[in-house]
Amino acid sequence: MNFLYSDDVIIACSTSLNGNAAIGVIRISGFKSLSDFKDFFTLKLSGPIEPRKVYFTNLVLQGQKIDEVCLTFFQAPHSYNGENVLELSVHGNTLNIERILALFLNTGLCRMAGPGEFTYRAVKNRKLSLSQVEGLDLLLNATSGFALDQGLSLLNGSLFELYKDLYHLFLLHKASLELMIDFSDDVGEEAARTSFDTTLSNFSTKFKTLLKRVRPISYDLLEPEIVLIGLPNSGKSSLFNYLLSEDRAIVSPLAGTTRDYISESLVIEGVKFKLIDTAGIRKSKDLIEEEGISRSKERIAKSFFKILLINPLELGPELKDLIHLNPDLILFTHQDLPGFDSSKANLVALYPELGSIGAVSLIEFSTSFESHIESQVISKFRELVSDKPLLLSRHKQLILKADGQLSSYLCHASQETDVAILSHELNSLGHCFSELLGIVSPEDVLNSIFSNFCIGK
Repeated sequence: MNFLYSDDVIIACSTSLNGNAAIGVIRISGFKSLSDFKDFFTLKLSGPIEPRKVYFTNLVLQGQKIDEVCLTFFQAPHSYNGENVLELSVHGNTLNIERILALFLNTGLCRMAGPGEFTYRAVKNRKLSLSQVEGLDLLLNATSGFALDQGLSLLNGSLFELYKDLYHLFLLHKASLELMIDFSDDVGEEAARTSFDTTLSNFSTKFKTLLKRVRPISYDLLEPEIVLIGLPNSGKSSLFNYLLSEDRAIVSPLAGTTRDYISESLVIEGVKFKLIDTAGIRKSKDLIEEEGISRSKERIAKSFFKILLINPLELGPELKDLIHLNPDLILFTHQDLPGFDSSKANLVALYPELGSIGAVSLIEFSTSFESHIESQVISKFRELVSDKPLLLSRHKQLILKADGQLSSYLCHASQETDVAILSHELNSLGHCFSELLGIVSPEDVLNSIFSNFCIGK
């Protein structure tokens, strides 16, 4: 991030520039005085402008009216990022917004903000912690109501409070250890030990409630993937197009038409999934198709919901491996073709686990069939989020690391190890929680987070 150490005055549109809207919001941050912009408004900025009060004024350039805007001043340090912030609500035509941005940029009074730069300054000025920023990122990019709620909870809600409570209990226990080291003669060894044991028990109990929310899930619940798998010509692309209600994938009777995976968004009951049509799994001498098959296997391995399509009239040795991938749903296709029933019966005799699935034709879909697929997908998602698992991988990794550190510390504490060793172990545990709460903010983590932010936020 080039702006890590910059104190420049910055400007950006914090609403979308992708399409026209009624209102666009432009923010300017980091200036010393409102009077720096007095020539741009008919409102006298040198007068008593009350913070957080909306003023209607004209935006002008050399006496020419550019737009009618609503102006709000947020005075440092009582602003989103702790700096002086000028917020302009302008007419949301994209050409109008770009013209206004250019008007300010051309004066040299400010520069265009980088992605996430406003929020980074909030971190730098201690208005937000790193974990709160991650909550904001989750909130802004959520693909489900569950992710929205967890983002808000991490930003300033119950999850953030849980982190703070844990860190508070950790500090109390750390103080009790220091009491044992330096002041046991003053308070008595028994009282010091009682305080040590009590604070450690309180911290461990609270930590277990957080640890329960770390589930060993190999796939990503932030953007769950529904993957269609099968041998070539099994009907994957037909099902892909049907679920999307458009001809997105090429359908052909020739095997191997899909050479790479294709993905599109599919919303089911308010949750956005990524639907993926993979290349048919088979051995191939075609280098391009072989690369597509390799990529398909990678997507299958990390998928949230696997749908295996089987055409019993066209089988291959790779089918056994696909069945052993434990698909969530298996569909027999090409039911309308001659020989389907006998071919399916032979296949079920070979793989009895397929017998209870039934047969579905990809030629004549019914509404209930689509609902059946969607209900199974959403049911699995809801089951997995019912106990509110943590979504952010960095948090899960730190909590698991802290669990290992805590286990080691508890072992030493139970054996009444030398207090110097206990102090070292406790410091290692404390570093995990400092990172989790965002008190310690590694630069590589900051880069990763803010690269995902939009310009203007």
